[in-house]
Amino acid sequence: MFTVSLNQIRRLSDSTIELQFQRDDNASLSFVAGQFYRFVFIDEEGDFERSYSLCNLLQQETQAGCLRLVISEVDGGRATRLLFNAATGLTARVTGPFGRLILPAVLPSRLFLVATSVGIAPYLPMLEVLAGPLSRGELQVYFLFGVRDPSEFLYASFLTGYAEKYPDFHLSVCYSRQMPATSTPIDYSGYVQQHLPTPDPATDLYLLCGNPMMIDDSLAQLKAAGVGSRQILREKYVFAKRLKTQASASIGLSDEQKRLIAEKMQKYQND
Repeated sequence: MFTVSLNQIRRLSDSTIELQFQRDDNASLSFVAGQFYRFVFIDEEGDFERSYSLCNLLQQETQAGCLRLVISEVDGGRATRLLFNAATGLTARVTGPFGRLILPAVLPSRLFLVATSVGIAPYLPMLEVLAGPLSRGELQVYFLFGVRDPSEFLYASFLTGYAEKYPDFHLSVCYSRQMPATSTPIDYSGYVQQHLPTPDPATDLYLLCGNPMMIDDSLAQLKAAGVGSRQILREKYVFAKRLKTQASASIGLSDEQKRLIAEKMQKYQND
């Protein structure tokens, strides 16, 4: 365990912020791109814990003990009340890293990084790792990002610049509610799982992170196409901003989704 202090706050959209914490001891992080840390915060009610994937863009940030988080707003959420109103100097206790949503030691021929909303976070540190193989033409990377509207295209400049630099990095942004006023070849209407390229079970590896329904739909689609379970890594995020009650959130969901939401709602029972 170590302690951190908040030193930078940046709003990314109406409902999303980026927070940069710094280790108080300035030590480097023992961190593999894609992993998450557990943060223990203190508010007027006492201690509470939340888990966040690091979205560090550069290895030098990790070496300097920087922990960059991207966080979406939760209506009435306890962490939202604290973090969306926080000032620099806010402290937390941190443990980790944890998680298995990481790149394999041997990269596949085709790698698919699929995300919705702040599920993009674990993939951002991976892009620096992938820059070398991409520049050498050793793999194809397909980055599919699902958002509701153009305002939620997080890190747009960084991702479009990365795609321009590396021709084998294929960026697709899928808008479920509103397309950009002027669309480009990377823009698609609909849900991200509707735009997965035809799988090749012999060459593909899929990382899925974000909305549980997207993950379940993508998983079913990929398995039906012959992609094996070991070729699909996934991490579900529940975005509680639109989940007013556990009952309303459960309508039309699978048993697994209901269980996940029940666990999350229990975790946020003090929100």
